Amino acid sequence: MAVITLLSSIKGPYIDAVGLGKESYHINGHFFFFVALCISYYYATKKVALSVVLTMIFGIFDELHQLFTPFRNASFFDIQVDSLGALIGGAFSWKLWPLIRNKLENLQKK
Repeated sequence: MAVITLLSSIKGPYIDAVGLGKESYHINGHFFFFVALCISYYYATKKVALSVVLTMIFGIFDELHQLFTPFRNASFFDIQVDSLGALIGGAFSWKLWPLIRNKLENLQKK
């Protein structure tokens, strides 16, 4: 959450100056950070639905925060990308994380 908030606090001209102003970087950043956030929430709560909802709520507040950041704006599209990241992170946590955890535990026993 801190990384997302920090990155969304950067003023628009600084983003362009370091070469991160491309729309593809912006969209991919939203997506992957929110997948990771949802997985982190799941790790903390052990509840898929709660982690997805918390991630989506954070995405909405992140966009509202950008309304008050100079040279930044809020975008409904960004909220949609954040929500898609939350859903993918939730699906990963629900279906794949238990399998990965079991395999890691089996490797430790050997």
